Amino acid sequence: MRAAALPGLVRPFTLLAPAVGVASGAWIAHSVTSLPLRGMTLVTAFASALLVTCASNAWNHAFDVDIDRRNKPGRPIPSGLATAREAVLLGHACAIVGLLAGYLTSPWFFVCVCAGVLATWLYSAPPLRTKRRTWGALLTIAIPRGALVPVAGWSVLAPPTGVEPWALGVVAGLFVFGAAVTKDFADVEGDREHGCRTLPIVWGPARAARFTAWFLVLPFLLYPLAGVLGVLSPAPAYLVALAGLLALLGLLTGRLLVRDPESLAKRSGNHPAWIMMYLLLLGVHVLTAVVYATAL
Repeated sequence: MRAAALPGLVRPFTLLAPAVGVASGAWIAHSVTSLPLRGMTLVTAFASALLVTCASNAWNHAFDVDIDRRNKPGRPIPSGLATAREAVLLGHACAIVGLLAGYLTSPWFFVCVCAGVLATWLYSAPPLRTKRRTWGALLTIAIPRGALVPVAGWSVLAPPTGVEPWALGVVAGLFVFGAAVTKDFADVEGDREHGCRTLPIVWGPARAARFTAWFLVLPFLLYPLAGVLGVLSPAPAYLVALAGLLALLGLLTGRLLVRDPESLAKRSGNHPAWIMMYLLLLGVHVLTAVVYATAL
């Protein structure tokens, strides 16, 4: 495998959200519990999040090679910079080291990392390969990339035995469940040829775009509701401001999807809404941590 293949296999841009989300969750736990943030523990947690996401991306490249030859021939394996076997081995190596770093962080964090690695493997690899199933694909993306991230971050400092970390995870998980569809619009031709029943294929681009747009806005409205119910620690006013800002950003992203849905499946690369979705996910983690730092 050539060194030039590594960035394409691990996709550095997609590593940010899980790692930042873990740091955000740890800060939130610190704000709520007043437990100390230990530098070495944060380093191992951050490394674990980065490495298991690298593993997920490498496995996805290895098992999607036939689809990528049609949709994204410039990727490392179709272009000849790496082989599928090398990508699988890279994924295994990253997963093993990432799991070891997770084990050194804390027992509950290790459990979250194990669940995330399992979900990402089931998404890409046969025999289950949930990527082929409409709702199974979204679920096995939403769990490791959304719902478990705040919980894992909280677990760096304290066991996630209360409701609060899971409530934060529900919001992130619902967002990713719908937002993950944004990556499927550019892959319709290859996915259809290889039996992947994504929403743009099953419902068509227009209906899939409308479905996704709701999930870019509505999950954030749960923040003030959870505040009123006493589930989240910040005062409801802070959570209203958080929800309003994120919902506005979600509306702008959704507008890109729904204003010309038929063109989404005709692009040669990912739609700009896919990039905005990732930036919005980063915003979820960063802005939530800011609210906790300010309000508590």
